[in-house]
Amino acid sequence: MGKDKKILLYRIDEQAKGVIFVVTEDNESVWGKISEDAYSIVSFDDVFRDITEFRNNFLDYEQLTDELIGAINGRGAVFREILERFDDNRLNSFNFFTRYYSDTLRDVFTEARADIDKAGAFFNTRALKKSTEYVNEVFNHIREVMRDDWNFDFNSESDMKAFRLSFDKIIIRGNDRNDIYTVADTALVTFFYDFSFAIHKMKLYVCDCKYCHKRYLGSRNSVCCDSKECQSLYQRDMKNEKRRTKAKDPYEIHKTKLTTYLSQHTSALKATVQEDMKYVNKFKARNSEFKQRMQDEIERCRAENIIPGDEQDKLLQKIEAEIVVYQSQIEDEWRVAQGKKK
Repeated sequence: MGKDKKILLYRIDEQAKGVIFVVTEDNESVWGKISEDAYSIVSFDDVFRDITEFRNNFLDYEQLTDELIGAINGRGAVFREILERFDDNRLNSFNFFTRYYSDTLRDVFTEARADIDKAGAFFNTRALKKSTEYVNEVFNHIREVMRDDWNFDFNSESDMKAFRLSFDKIIIRGNDRNDIYTVADTALVTFFYDFSFAIHKMKLYVCDCKYCHKRYLGSRNSVCCDSKECQSLYQRDMKNEKRRTKAKDPYEIHKTKLTTYLSQHTSALKATVQEDMKYVNKFKARNSEFKQRMQDEIERCRAENIIPGDEQDKLLQKIEAEIVVYQSQIEDEWRVAQGKKK
C-alpha cells in the first residue's frame, strides 16, 4: 500500500450481526484521530443485500468501467464525460459496494490519467502501456471476484476449498478497549472470505422474509427478518397463533370463556355505575377468585387425565350465575349511594 493512500478497514461484529467499515489513510499517525464520518456500520442483512444487488447489476457497471478504461489514453473531453457518468452512478447509489469500488477505481483512473497527461506521455508507448495495464489489473481482479459464485455461496455445505490468506491488522486503541481491524485488499477478497466464514460459523442461511419479501440472513427455517416493522408483524402473528392454539385446547376452553365473560360484565358494570372506579375495582377484586375455582378444576382434570366436558360446563354456568348476582349487588350498592347523595 502506498503512503497516504486511502485504505478500507473492517471489523465483523458477530454479536451485533454487523460490520464496521472505516475509510482512512495508510498512515499510522491518523489512525488514532479517525472522525466519525469515516465509520460506516452495516448490518449483515444489508451487506448481503448490497453484495447481491451489486453483482446483479455488475454487467452495467462493468460496461461503464470498461468505457472509462478505454478512454484513459484518449481525448481529455471524452475521458471527463465518461468519468462524470461514472461519478453520477456512484453518487446516486446507496449501495456500499458500488460506492467503495467506484471510489477505489476513480482514484486509480485519475492517477493513471495524470501520469499520461505528463509532458510527452502520449508519445511514450511504454508509459501508456504501464498505466493502462495497472488499471486493467485492478479492475480485472474485481471482475474475477464478482464472477466467482463460490465467494458468495453463503448456504454451501458441500465442496470446500483450501486457501491461505495474508491479513494486515490494525489495532485502534481507545475508550478502554482495543478494536482490531483487518485491512481490506482492493478487490475485497479477504472481506468476502471473512464474511462468509462468520455466516457459516453463526449457522445463518439465506431466507425470504414473509412480510417485506426481502432476502436476509437468518437461522434455518426462519421466516422474518430483523427489521422493526417485520418483527412487529411477526410478534402479532405469533400472539394470534397462541390464541388460536389456546382456543382449541380442551383444557383452555372453559378458562377462556370465563375470562371473556368477566370482561363483558366488567364493561357492563362500568357503564351502569358511570365508570365509578370504586365499584368497578370492587367487582374486579373477585375476578381472581372466580378464575381460580375454574383453574383448580382444570388442573384436577389434567392430573386425572380427564378431558373437560359436561361437569366443567356446569361449573362454568354456576360461576357465571354468581358473577351476574355479584354484579347486580354492586349496581344496587351504587344506586343506593346515589340516592343518599340526592
